[in-house]
Amino acid sequence: MTTARVAQGADPTDWRHELTQVDALCDSAPALCVALVPSLLERARAEGRTAVEIELEYLSGWARHLLSDDALALGSMERALELAITLQDRAWEGRVLQGLASVYNGFGDNLSALELLERSLSIRRELGDIEGLAAALNNLADTYISMGRFPEKAYELLTEAMTLWPQVDRPDGTSATLSGLAKLTTDDAEALSHTDPTSSRTLAERAVQLAEQGVAAAMTAIGVGASEGNARLVAEGQVRLARAHMAHGDLAAARQVLDACALALPQISARYLTIRYHAALGRLHRLLGDLTAAQVTLTSALVLSEGSRPMERADVLHELVAVHEDGGDLSAALETHRQYHEAVMEQRDQAAERRGILVNAQLDVDRVRQAHDQTRQHAAELAAMNRSLAHDASHDALTGLLNRRGLGPVLDSRDGEADLAYVVADLDLFKAVNDQHSHPIGDEVLRRVSQIMTACLRLGDVVARVGGEEFVLVLRHCPPADALAACERIRIMVAAHPWEDLSPGLRVTMSMGGVCAGPQDDAASLAARADSALYEAKRRGRNQVAFIPPPEAFVPEPVAAR
Repeated sequence: MTTARVAQGADPTDWRHELTQVDALCDSAPALCVALVPSLLERARAEGRTAVEIELEYLSGWARHLLSDDALALGSMERALELAITLQDRAWEGRVLQGLASVYNGFGDNLSALELLERSLSIRRELGDIEGLAAALNNLADTYISMGRFPEKAYELLTEAMTLWPQVDRPDGTSATLSGLAKLTTDDAEALSHTDPTSSRTLAERAVQLAEQGVAAAMTAIGVGASEGNARLVAEGQVRLARAHMAHGDLAAARQVLDACALALPQISARYLTIRYHAALGRLHRLLGDLTAAQVTLTSALVLSEGSRPMERADVLHELVAVHEDGGDLSAALETHRQYHEAVMEQRDQAAERRGILVNAQLDVDRVRQAHDQTRQHAAELAAMNRSLAHDASHDALTGLLNRRGLGPVLDSRDGEADLAYVVADLDLFKAVNDQHSHPIGDEVLRRVSQIMTACLRLGDVVARVGGEEFVLVLRHCPPADALAACERIRIMVAAHPWEDLSPGLRVTMSMGGVCAGPQDDAASLAARADSALYEAKRRGRNQVAFIPPPEAFVPEPVAAR
């Protein structure tokens, strides 16, 4: 959402027409906006119009973001932010921070987006900028929505924004807020569809009302022309409205809305919106029972999403999984779920990379604004980065447990501690789990086993993932009999877990080998002795716990077959 506003220091008589034109194209025809900006930027720089340059860079960045070209959008937004800080234009600084947050949200880096939006909100409140505050609240809510978590926080933010838009007469802002509320309400309705149909229908009716109001507000917003409204916001609202109709069970109304949306898409040139439209249309075909049309539509969306944001591709794959499941093609559903998992992981990797870029950009910004305090600021941010890097380096990304590197300091710090048990645990025949049930299922098994092990341990005990399916437990102040009892408890819970709920025919067991540390043991000798104990457990037939030597005071109880 953009608004033409000449920055401080610009001569409105020279630049008002050009900036208004670029602003209008930014939302209605972002590709044309991107094509028009370079020549205007060259002229603004030649004239020394820094304020105009800020606005042009921002509008170019926003247009590129709408085109899903987030890498180039990032460069334009960062340049605009640097110029705004140099010019000490706090209003534009707050606005560009908000735009940067949208770009980082496009990368899937929600944490960085939240940080940027908090900075933008602080500036907007400081300036008493009601319009900017409402827009920032919208963006903050969108970030929470894209995270798929904290829906109640998103509701709270959008409700506050709704109280502000009437004060500044911005129907486009009102439309965006209503669309967000419709999305949240639709999600709630879909979540209750099987457990509470009555409440689900009531929520779906409310979602339809909100989405219809959002589309109506977008139609009155000034875009290319007052009669046409803001075409992009109209199309976004129509996709949300179609989803609300589907949740309500009114598939004919959903089809009518999507048909209207399809007519507008070629003029908007926003790839992300075209992908959303295809995802919604694929869902509609599936609900109508036309699985062939659903698969064709979603496959087309997958082709379109190549090179786009991973989260948009993931949304399409999620819909395609449901199509395969409805068609009874579980093999195709499993393969599509694997692709979905890869898209989610790619999004996570991109977020980590962009987060590093953001940290570096923030360092540069702080040097411009607070040169006199550079050393203190730099040290503080490097410390935070180092803590984050240290955490990532010492923890397993899949399970959140310590990794082999993080386990080392735990053992080094024991300093002759008495009653310490070292246990190596290994999932039995885990390669067959990956081969027969897929790697995404295998990853979920590892996560659940990690949760079971953590739940069975006491505060102060440590569990680490040190290999593919290999874990290490360090049980502190734990006599030998207690250590063996803890391991048996974990083994029994892993074997008794309802794995078939995750994948039919899945069975998971764990073998464990443990030793009690002596005063002369170092990490290497503990690991070697525990490996020998694990080998003994495997030799006994797997799904066993072996301690060498065995604690005399503990006799494991027999375990009933599952």
